[in-house]
Amino acid sequence: MPFDRLTGFADEIEADFDAQLRTLNALGVAGIDLRNADGKHVLALSADELRGLRKRAEAAGCYFSTIGSPVNKVDFTPDNESAEFEKLKLSIEAAHHVGTDRIRLFTPEVPEHRWHEETEGVMQWMERQIELAQSAGIVLLHENDARFWGAIPQNSEVLFDRLGGPYFRAAFDFANTVLIGFRPFHDWFPWILPYVDTLHIKDAIDGRVVAAGQGNGQIVATLRYLNEAGWDGPLTLEPHLSAAGAYGGFSGPDLFRVATEALRECIAEALRD
Repeated sequence: MPFDRLTGFADEIEADFDAQLRTLNALGVAGIDLRNADGKHVLALSADELRGLRKRAEAAGCYFSTIGSPVNKVDFTPDNESAEFEKLKLSIEAAHHVGTDRIRLFTPEVPEHRWHEETEGVMQWMERQIELAQSAGIVLLHENDARFWGAIPQNSEVLFDRLGGPYFRAAFDFANTVLIGFRPFHDWFPWILPYVDTLHIKDAIDGRVVAAGQGNGQIVATLRYLNEAGWDGPLTLEPHLSAAGAYGGFSGPDLFRVATEALRECIAEALRD
């Protein structure tokens, strides 16, 4: 069945990793986007801790889909470029330890009045990271988070036209673009289709995040379009239904269930004749 590969940022459920696994099992979600586990950020976990998480996930019938790194959630400066390159190295090590070949990341933050003049600098910054990822057999997934350079569809189109390929693809987030005044289906598709690896599922309306289908994210229309186009990638739950911050969000087990059920309702509607 189309759209049956569900993954999720399980740290939105609870801090305890075993509790995360229990909720994912109950909801029939097998994939995990690793951002925090047992109260520690993925980049703070040791090699032994990461390998231990992999064993616990596999014992529960789950797997790690993506490393949910914070790479590039910084201002566009030379010092930050070097620091983020080192964070990407840590993310790659984490990916290898837990058995995934995908890392979520961003583009740096550039003031609006400098978007155009800093294009080449952003391209060079990202190209260096893509080269590192390719050498390690890792696919980088760019998320269009709200205040960063690539969150703007025109900027992101330039980014993917120049750098998109097998090692640099998109993790498209519906709510993020609605929150800054754009419409997913109208402003991003179809040009982004060849680059989309996964969809981050949260919706938004009137400046707040809501469950899938309850906002202006055009999720049903987009899923219908993607199904007709033959796209069938993973759908990643990142609900942010209780809290949302610069480096993550929280829903709790009950609201994570609400988000999962809402997504499945959107899938059913999109596939309905």
